[in-house]
Amino acid sequence: MRNSYQQLTTNLEYLKLKQMSQHLGEVVDFSINNQLSFVEALVKLTNYEIDTREQNMIHSMVKMGAFPHRKEVDQFDFEFQPSVSKQQILDFISLRFLEAQENIVFLGPSGVGKTHLATSIGIAAAKKRTSTYFIKC
Repeated sequence: MRNSYQQLTTNLEYLKLKQMSQHLGEVVDFSINNQLSFVEALVKLTNYEIDTREQNMIHSMVKMGAFPHRKEVDQFDFEFQPSVSKQQILDFISLRFLEAQENIVFLGPSGVGKTHLATSIGIAAAKKRTSTYFIKC
């Protein structure tokens, strides 16, 4: 006859709750050492699963966006391109323009950072689970 811990591990694996299964022992030990309630321990355990699934979803959304490279706004050199308003780009990163149903168009000669900024905004949108697809014109 199997003990309860083994049965729980088997059940978690059967339900495809891989992260919960992998972190069960760690959470049990932490809960005992820190006198967590049953519900607090379950919250901690389920957070492992949720965090991993969220990271996988973000990775998938970014991959589906077909971005030419993975660059984010914190990598953009605003001092090199003083004509680009940092405040305006940060506003775009907030994705407020999506709620207002507005479009963004970057114009300028090559080498000024249009692709970098467009990619940054697209990745920010993908991280917030907004469907994106990069098309270079």
